[in-house]
Amino acid sequence: MIRKILYNSQIRETNPLYFDGQVIMREIFNSDNSNDLEAYFVEFIGGSLTTVHYHESEQILIPISGNGVVGEFTLKPSTTLIDLCWENIKFQPLKVGEIVLIEPQILHIHGAIPGQTFSHIAIRKMFNQKYEGNRVVLTRSQTIWAVDLIQKLLGTNGHSIVIDHLRKVSEKINENVVPWVQSYSFD
Repeated sequence: MIRKILYNSQIRETNPLYFDGQVIMREIFNSDNSNDLEAYFVEFIGGSLTTVHYHESEQILIPISGNGVVGEFTLKPSTTLIDLCWENIKFQPLKVGEIVLIEPQILHIHGAIPGQTFSHIAIRKMFNQKYEGNRVVLTRSQTIWAVDLIQKLLGTNGHSIVIDHLRKVSEKINENVVPWVQSYSFD
C-alpha cells in the first residue's frame, strides 16, 4: 500500500502553454510508484483553466475544494481547432462531492470558475492496450494539448504564430465560460 498526503506531494513544474493562469500541480502517483495509474492534485488559482486538450485514455476528475467547471466540445465538420468553429459546447459544474469521467479523444477544458480558486484530483491510465494478433501491446497514453494541435495544423513550431492562435482559442473558451457561469447557480 502506498499512502500519500496531497499537500505534501511533489510539486511538478507545469508548462505555461497548458494552462491559462496560475496552477500548482502535485504528483501523487506516477511511473515511480504505480504500474498503471497516474494521479495529480491540481490547484487552479484565481479562475485559471487548462487550455484545450484531450487524452488518449479516460480521465477521472474528483473535486477537492472550491467551484470548478469542465467543458467538452466538438469541432464543426471540416474545420480545425484554429477555425474557432465549435459546436456542442457543454459546460458542467465541478463541485466537491461529485466525480466526472471524461472519455478518451474528447476535446475539453477544466479548472476554476472566473475569480475563484478550485482544486481537483485527476486520475488517468498511463498505458493503452491494443492487440496485435495474440500479443498485447502497451503504449504510453498521451495528453494532446491545443499547442500540439496548432503546431501540427500550421506545420510550424514558430513560437509567435502558435502562441497567437493559442491565445485566440483560449479567448473563445473564456467567451463561452463566463456567460455559462453567470447563468449557473453554484449554491
